[in-house]
Amino acid sequence: MNNYPPESAVKDSYADAAKATEQALFCPVQYEGRYLEIIPQEVIEKDYGCGDPSRYLRPGETVLDLGSGTGKICFIAAQIVGPEGRVIGVDMTEEMLEVARRSSPLVAERLGFANVEFRKGRIQDLALDLELLDIELKRHPIVNSNTFLRAQELASNLRANQPLVPTESVDVVVSNCVLNLVDPQDKRQVFQEIFRVLRKGGRTVISDIVSDEDVPEALQSDPILWSGCIGGFLREELFLKAFEDAGFFGIRLLKRDEKPWQVVQGIEFRSVTVEAFKGKQGECWELNTASRCCDGGCS
Repeated sequence: MNNYPPESAVKDSYADAAKATEQALFCPVQYEGRYLEIIPQEVIEKDYGCGDPSRYLRPGETVLDLGSGTGKICFIAAQIVGPEGRVIGVDMTEEMLEVARRSSPLVAERLGFANVEFRKGRIQDLALDLELLDIELKRHPIVNSNTFLRAQELASNLRANQPLVPTESVDVVVSNCVLNLVDPQDKRQVFQEIFRVLRKGGRTVISDIVSDEDVPEALQSDPILWSGCIGGFLREELFLKAFEDAGFFGIRLLKRDEKPWQVVQGIEFRSVTVEAFKGKQGECWELNTASRCCDGGCS
């Protein structure tokens, strides 16, 4: 893995999975059939989630889907939030984005309104619009150390002035079996970015794979296992703690599969769905009693 970074392994694997269905990435999930009727079969066949965070959405919400892939959760969410709502999908894999964007007009036609868009970005860096960066790098390619430093400065300016997802701009952040694919050194930043883009009183609903014990480094270093949702997991209690460390409140398990999805070297990997709120931060006072605040108010 030292010579093949996790992000490269993930990008290559899912680029291939966008072209042809990859059975090894499947974790069986039951979705509500009525929402699948208007979604192109290609999108359904190339969905690689492990849960259904969309079932916890409400009409009128602005939803951000991290690692949106070919768009299945986005297209389900579009129907739930309705014409007053909005859905944004973010993915770094061009092949996945191509399928999603090609399918979007057809879904909008069948739905009767268009409320979904797809953006190219990394979920651990939701401020950087990779397509805007691509445009600038074509104009000013990196050819030496000076242009490399200038590209870094350009990326910083794009984050500040033209963010992919602005601060406090969405009501709900969802993700379906994607956070585990992020490099360990970037995982903390993912949760911080989720917190940043949520409005106060907003929430996140994340479906992902967790383990019941620590995994040997040899498994973590296998790029095939990594892109297959095993190498980059978090242990269940550490997954929940990551929300707390990022500042979330009201953290709860909405769903936890009792039966493991896979067992590798005696280690159980299972799907969980977690909800957490971005509330009013710090202490608040209610009837002369200090309390922590969540879900936008005091408890």
